Amino acid sequence: MKEGVRIRILRKLRVEPIVEESYQVLIASLKVLLTYADDITSLINWRAPILPNLSELEEDELSLIKSDIERTNLTIRESQIKVQKLIPPGFRKRYAAYYTIDKASKLMALITKEFPQLRKNIDGIVLADPFLGSGLTLTTAINEVGPERISKVWGIEPLSLPALVAYAALLDSMQGKKDNITVIVGDAFKEIPKRLSLLLNDLPRADVILTNPPFTRWKNLDEKYREYLISIIEKLGYKKYISRKDANLQILSMFLCDSILNENGLLISVLPASTFYATYGTGYKYFLKENYEIRALIENDSDASFSENSGFKEVILVTIKKRNKTPTMFIRFNDNIDDIAKAVIHNLGQYLSFNLYEIPHFLDSNWLALFEKDELRNIIVNIFKQGLNNGTLRYWSDTSRIQIIRGIEMYGPQFFFIPNKYWIAKEKDNSVILQGQGKNLNISKEFLIRALRKPSFYSNKIKTNVNTFMLSIPPIDFNKLPSDLQEYIKWGIESGTAKPAINSYGKYWYSHVHKQVISKKPFGHVFIPDKVDLLFRNRGVFANYTDKEVAASKNFYIIKNMDENTSKLLVGWFNSTIFISILILMGRKISNTWTRFLENDYLKLPMMNTNANKEAALDIISVIEKILDKPLPLLWEQIGKDYRYDLDLAIAKFIGLDNPKEEIEELYEILNNLSLQFI
Repeated sequence: MKEGVRIRILRKLRVEPIVEESYQVLIASLKVLLTYADDITSLINWRAPILPNLSELEEDELSLIKSDIERTNLTIRESQIKVQKLIPPGFRKRYAAYYTIDKASKLMALITKEFPQLRKNIDGIVLADPFLGSGLTLTTAINEVGPERISKVWGIEPLSLPALVAYAALLDSMQGKKDNITVIVGDAFKEIPKRLSLLLNDLPRADVILTNPPFTRWKNLDEKYREYLISIIEKLGYKKYISRKDANLQILSMFLCDSILNENGLLISVLPASTFYATYGTGYKYFLKENYEIRALIENDSDASFSENSGFKEVILVTIKKRNKTPTMFIRFNDNIDDIAKAVIHNLGQYLSFNLYEIPHFLDSNWLALFEKDELRNIIVNIFKQGLNNGTLRYWSDTSRIQIIRGIEMYGPQFFFIPNKYWIAKEKDNSVILQGQGKNLNISKEFLIRALRKPSFYSNKIKTNVNTFMLSIPPIDFNKLPSDLQEYIKWGIESGTAKPAINSYGKYWYSHVHKQVISKKPFGHVFIPDKVDLLFRNRGVFANYTDKEVAASKNFYIIKNMDENTSKLLVGWFNSTIFISILILMGRKISNTWTRFLENDYLKLPMMNTNANKEAALDIISVIEKILDKPLPLLWEQIGKDYRYDLDLAIAKFIGLDNPKEEIEELYEILNNLSLQFI
């Protein structure tokens, strides 16, 4: 019976989700609030989430709440953690809503504690988080700084139960000073602009913002909401820093934070690492360098993320809102939290620092490269500088002829790739015979293109003989296609293997690959995997080569418009130790071990000038031809082997390094030390 009453209470209070755990969190929150209130009915008049809804409860429901409050042992801290797990799956997926882990909150709090020493003229700090969650970050900061030094604390949270938990936790940390606390249930992108336009003062401009903003794929948001977000941020004055093409939720969140941060205010935010290397972050990086003193970027030494169960590579950004071109610290987060906090605020010199206004262009495109080992970064920068000065290296974007494109994206690879797990294939001169499902089908090569499928299939040899095909069917009416191809298409429909394409492309769903073939012309001799495990646990080569031009799936980038010799020259470059080192240094870290380069990343990097140093280029081609068909062990086992040394030395001589032998041997020593982390 009591369970039914509890469910009724949750419904009346409009608490979601309606489960027992929500009720227990509600009770724990109310217990804290009653520490600072006369009785439960007095809470109805408080300006706080959920509490006004208490007026809708009957006497028996209020009595049960009072009884449950007396019995609960659930603390508010435990509730802050527990409520995170109650976020509805749809909401979590939509916003990629994750909560900051304890040690990150602790670090943010300690930096905040040190910050007032730079602002001795302020009476009290206005502390805020526009993306509040359950308030863990703010309460941790208040506990470190001391409630007596906080003049106002406020936050915004779209879900009512986490908002109530945050309010109760903040009230407890602020020792009952409810007039100093505001928590609003709503969308920060609506609540903040509304208050700015109406000049309301319930959300005063902040001295310190500590936040972990929502981030998700832009396409996961409703189109109208996307348009609204962009229009709001443009109206707030940030139009020149955003591109509608490359808009991104966490970048817009940062501009929203800036709109309510005081001059000389402190902003600390957990952000995806991609913010500092992806194209969508270019405008924000420019904005930071124009308007902020970027004190530090901090990455997690023991894990990829600073958020619970995120899985994303993340960093903590620490900035002060003033125009000052001071060096930025790049810190790998370990257990020395107090030391880091003091160093960040007081500019102590024990951590690696760079002036972001003076770094080379190729490093500015990826700030995460500045976390890497000094020795590796220094030698790669030196190689780049020598090559650019000699004209043997040049930026890919300056090369008009040679192109890099992504392979073909398909919906339903078990249908479009032949052979697959349902059909074996036997190649004839002009067709491929499929055997499976109790049938033999003859598919003309008129409807097939030879294509690489997965990088793992070609991981230990540079040269690959491609014996896999991709269906490329023109948009011809089904009944005009050859009968065996019709049979295969029917099987794709009935088996469900073609369902993703059918759902996405309508009548000529079986032609979406062909349309890409026509538009992209995705054929080449050289293929680069779209991402790679830096441990190289299962790879002996990075790039692959084919004698004849073939296509590839979206798991590869294809280098186009090259003759045979140029292709061999570039496949030598991409498999060289110099380029692997660039990958380690400059790759997009999507986790602690996985990295990737996207098309724009290659365009921002120096590459071989294939028209330079013809004699040295022939030496590279001669070396690469000797190992094209050679099965190669894992990369780390190759360092020091004659064939790798010959390739690397030939590349170094092509670039025109001052001391090619010494620099290659130095690179090997650096990588051997680095490999101890990987093997």
